[in-house]
This record gives sequence, structure tokens and C-alpha cells, in this order.
Amino acid sequence: MAGSVSVVLVRPVVASLPSAQHAAFWAATDLTPELVGDDDARISPAQFCVAWAELSRATGRGAIALDIASALPAGAFGIVEYVCRSAPTLGEALRQWVRYLNLLDDAVRVALEIDEDRAYLRVVRESEAPAPASHELCFALVALRLRELAAAPFRVTAVEFVHAGDAAHYRAWFGAPVTFGAPITQLVLPRTALAISLTSADPKLLKILTRAADELQAHTSEDPTLTAQVSRVLQDALRADEGHIEHVARRLGLTTRSLQRRLKDEKTSFNAVREHVRRELSRKYLAQQLSIPEISFLLGFSEPSAFFRAFKRWTGQTPVEARRAAAAGS
Repeated sequence: MAGSVSVVLVRPVVASLPSAQHAAFWAATDLTPELVGDDDARISPAQFCVAWAELSRATGRGAIALDIASALPAGAFGIVEYVCRSAPTLGEALRQWVRYLNLLDDAVRVALEIDEDRAYLRVVRESEAPAPASHELCFALVALRLRELAAAPFRVTAVEFVHAGDAAHYRAWFGAPVTFGAPITQLVLPRTALAISLTSADPKLLKILTRAADELQAHTSEDPTLTAQVSRVLQDALRADEGHIEHVARRLGLTTRSLQRRLKDEKTSFNAVREHVRRELSRKYLAQQLSIPEISFLLGFSEPSAFFRAFKRWTGQTPVEARRAAAAGS
């Protein structure tokens, strides 16, 4: 499962780069400032992995994730972070993080597991292109924010990472034993800490934010293929007359050549995916009783006659005939 990563997670990496290294970073990652500035854009796990590798190369700092965690302002991770901050307890904040992490990174899966004495925030599915420092940042930020917001003090029990590293800086930062080369990547807390209230708890805001986050998740397909990702982007892009390959590739953090190559690997093409999306949306819009000119515009056709011809090719009927047939059968 390839998955994708929100550019929200890339911005701290870019912000930590020495300015003289920006050109090399954009070239190595195949990203652009415009893409990283697009709140809705997502990139491939491979690009995310390269982004962290480039940051490590440019700075030469092994513990750069800790520096980023210390410098990040509250709310840097958007709605997912705000949902967690609004939760009533530390444990509920962690559950919300697990619940909505896919809005930030659906290539990785985490779980909150609890036994008699401890709670474990664990990576239970790793990305196909791991970015180990991103786990360091995640755990550092979780520990930092919970310490800031907890109504009572608590101590992290242990921190473990599968990847290699030097634990010295991390032990001091977490105030707990830190192990690299462990069997599993996890942040360990005392179970009693889960019941600690958060000073930022806001039940009314939490209700509003979870509703919004649920709506965002509803638009996130479980289908991991690039074909599905292109389809999702096209559903919005066509309405804005941006259903061309350059725009879609940019939204997905790919070059047009990479997009074409990867779609070919999935036995399809950009034009075929766009045709499918247009066909499905045309049926939806006809059922909603939109006018033919409106449907033509929403599907990105240059004129209604072009939509007529395409619909006849797809279905063997004109849009008017299809609408009449649907009305007669209802």
C-alpha cells in the first residue's frame, strides 16, 4: 500500500533547511514551493523520505527532529492537532491522533494499545518508503504538547525506534530511556496518565472539529492506487476547469512524466481516468436535474456539444435521452 502524505508534514522540513540548500532540495524531491504551499496537496511517501534525507544531509544534525519539535508553533498540524488539543483527557487526545492520522499520512498506521500498567502509541504499519525521523518528530511533538497541556505532571516511560540512531540527545529530551534498533517503534506511557485532564479541553469545539475531520476522511478513499488518487483530485479539479494532467500531477507532488509512468504501471492512463470520472459525474449531475450547459461546465468541456458527443460515446444515448429514460423508469 503506497499511500500519500500531506504537505503539512513537509513544511517543517522545508522551514528547517538552510536557505542555500533550497534549490538542491526542490531538485532532489521533485517538489516545488507552490505545491508545498497548497493546503490540499499530498506527496508520495518516497518524496517524503527523500525530503527528510535531504534535510539530514543539508544540516548534518542527527537529532534535527527534536529541534523542529521545539520550534513548531501550536496548530502546525492543522485540524488533526486541534482535535487532539480539544479532547478532554490525555488518553482521548491520543485516540483522536490515531483516528485522524491518515489525514496527514495514510502510508503509516499507528495504534494505541493498553495493558495493565502501560499505554503504547505504536507504529503498526510502516510506509513502503520509511522516513524514520518523522517518527522521532511525531513522538517528540506528542510528548511536548501533552506535557504543556496536561493538568497534572506525568513522565514518559520509554521511547523505542526500529531504526538506528544515537540515543544520547533523545534521553535528555524525553526524560526517559530511549532505544534505537528496537523491535517496534513506540512511545510508552504509564496507563494512569491517560486519565489526566487537558487544560485545553473544549467539548463544543471538539464536536465541531470531529465533524469536520470526519467529513475530510469521507473524501479520503481507502483505495491506495494512484488511479484512485487521480480520480479524487479530478473530481474537484474539473469543476475549476483544471482537469489537465499538469495540474493533477502538481497536486499529487509528481512530474507529469512520473504520473503517466505510474498510471501505465496500473494498466491505465490519465485520459482514461479522466473519462471515467467525467462519465460517473455526468450520471450524478443528470440525476440532480442540472442543466446540460451546467453539467458541461462542471465537467470541464469547452462547450455543451462536446459533452453531448462524449456522453453518447460512453452510453449510446444523448444526455436528454438518458434523462428521459431515467424519468420513465422512476
